Amino acid sequence: MFTGLFYNHQVAKAIPVNIQVLPEGLLLRIAAADGNGRPIHWLYTALEAELVDRNFIRITDTGDNPGTLEVNNADFVKLFLQFHKPSPTTRLHQLVQRGGLKWSLGIMLILIALALLGNFILLPWWADIAAEKLPHSIDKQLGEMARSNMNEPVDTAASRLLTAFAAQMQWDTEDTLTFTVVSKDIKNAYALPDGYIVVYTGLLKKLKTPEQLAALLSHEVAHVSCRHSVRTLCRNMSSMLIVNLLFSGGGTAVNQLYANAASLNNLRYSRQNEAEADIVGLATLRHNHVNQEGMLSLMQTLQKLDPQNQNLEFISTHPLTDSRVRYIKKEIAANQATFTLQPTMDTIFQQLKNRAMK
Repeated sequence: MFTGLFYNHQVAKAIPVNIQVLPEGLLLRIAAADGNGRPIHWLYTALEAELVDRNFIRITDTGDNPGTLEVNNADFVKLFLQFHKPSPTTRLHQLVQRGGLKWSLGIMLILIALALLGNFILLPWWADIAAEKLPHSIDKQLGEMARSNMNEPVDTAASRLLTAFAAQMQWDTEDTLTFTVVSKDIKNAYALPDGYIVVYTGLLKKLKTPEQLAALLSHEVAHVSCRHSVRTLCRNMSSMLIVNLLFSGGGTAVNQLYANAASLNNLRYSRQNEAEADIVGLATLRHNHVNQEGMLSLMQTLQKLDPQNQNLEFISTHPLTDSRVRYIKKEIAANQATFTLQPTMDTIFQQLKNRAMK
């Protein structure tokens, strides 16, 4: 027989009770002067238990005899838990209480690891699947919406030269490519999902060879053909929107994509996206018999412009790391290819440079 305090959910006053632990439940008796108090039967199936510590437990009945029982007795807690099957939350709480600080820290680390697993592995994986479900018509609509929100000074003459330069290469993509030069002293370039490639004059001024420009355009076109903008937008969406896109018509998710279209020119690509764009870009250079070293010298030139990788616009949206330069070197070494001089590209490049320097 144990003692405890009973609250009947009608008045706040605690009522002393005697408690008997039975195989099927608890028998409570309201303490009376003659020792024969009113009995209250609680079945374990209707009980919810909160283990405060090893000695103290709070039990609530949600069935026909509602009320709360508080018992401060380690023997009662041990005996009660032999019969009552707690909820998963209560079991976790019990484990923490019994294990102490080490168990608490261990469980916390496990929960953090599971959260990181979901955020950095499962969520990107779901996002890529969601992006694959989107038709290519979405890319075109997103690109058009992004362009409609831009008001940048286009250098028409330089854009014609850039288009003529790009026409010297064959592009392995179904997208219609448009090459544009924006007259701003910004060292950046970007690609929209409908094949709209923008290069700023600030970056053109820093390029030294036509191979570097060919590498830059190959990299940006790879972002288009690999649908990196759409995939990145999907990754940036909440997990609920991705689930909506995966398992329903996706109306809410598509509307969210459209709402974020204005940010497409400032998207920060993941390292995986950058690696894929570099590798696909190198393949484009090889296919066009352009020296692959142009990709490597492009990265090295950008690093020299901003050794700390902090202030250069291109690096802020296209993460540039030492490991990225290393794998580009390895990719070139593993895929040796012949290249030829490109006099037409060289002529157009010089004209483009002269135009940008004005």
